[in-house]
Amino acid sequence: MTNNPVAVFDSGIGSLSIIRELRREIPAEDLLYFADRAHFPYGGKSHQELRELMINTIRYLLRYKPKLVVVASNTPSVQVLDEVRRAVTDVPLIGIRPPLKEAARLTKKKHIGIMATSGTIRSKELEIQIRREVPQHILVARFDASPIIELVERGVHLEDERRTFDVISRVLGDDDLDKKIDVITLSSTHLPFVKRYLNALLPTVRFIDPAQMAAKDVRKFLAFNRMAKKSGSGRLQIMVSDGKREFEKSIRAMGIREPVEEVFLTF
Repeated sequence: MTNNPVAVFDSGIGSLSIIRELRREIPAEDLLYFADRAHFPYGGKSHQELRELMINTIRYLLRYKPKLVVVASNTPSVQVLDEVRRAVTDVPLIGIRPPLKEAARLTKKKHIGIMATSGTIRSKELEIQIRREVPQHILVARFDASPIIELVERGVHLEDERRTFDVISRVLGDDDLDKKIDVITLSSTHLPFVKRYLNALLPTVRFIDPAQMAAKDVRKFLAFNRMAKKSGSGRLQIMVSDGKREFEKSIRAMGIREPVEEVFLTF
């Protein structure tokens, strides 16, 4: 089991922000990166659709014998991960959630923001997490970042700066936002790829990328359960379920050189 891969997936290029951190945290581990672009975006799916999709995807990945599966997307992690864990017991699952405790700890203005998909923003599960993790005296603003996520998935942020700035500005809306808010969570794994744009627009705001925390969680989990690979240099296997050419172009522009295999799903 020690030599089996850690599987990481979401609905496209977003997982890459987690993959980058995992390669730093657990360099000896083999990683299986599955970009499920056939089901992009997760953010617009119903609770039931998301639950079934997660179960089917994880069962599909079981054929590669992963020792751990990372659901590298906030939307299903927030909305359905607990249900999915009860349905799939063959492999441990780790999700990624908005780092609200960290945001609440860091804010001086007592006003934080959450950038996420429309599905996450509207979900009752996020509302429960906010009530549980954010003290009542701290205000929480929600930003539907779905247009930015779409843009990142298509690689627009790599070649059209003006359009990227325009889309991000529309999502953030308020010109004086940084006078009110001082911490924003990047609660989609696609969003770290536009962090330089966000920093340019809101230089006084601190943006929290939960990818580093997720990678540390994976390292600790593997060590605690004695599943960690001790030596060697980990390999990265990449699979995509749709739009291989566009996907390949984007990851090559981000410095990823490994070959990409296109797979065809039946669900």
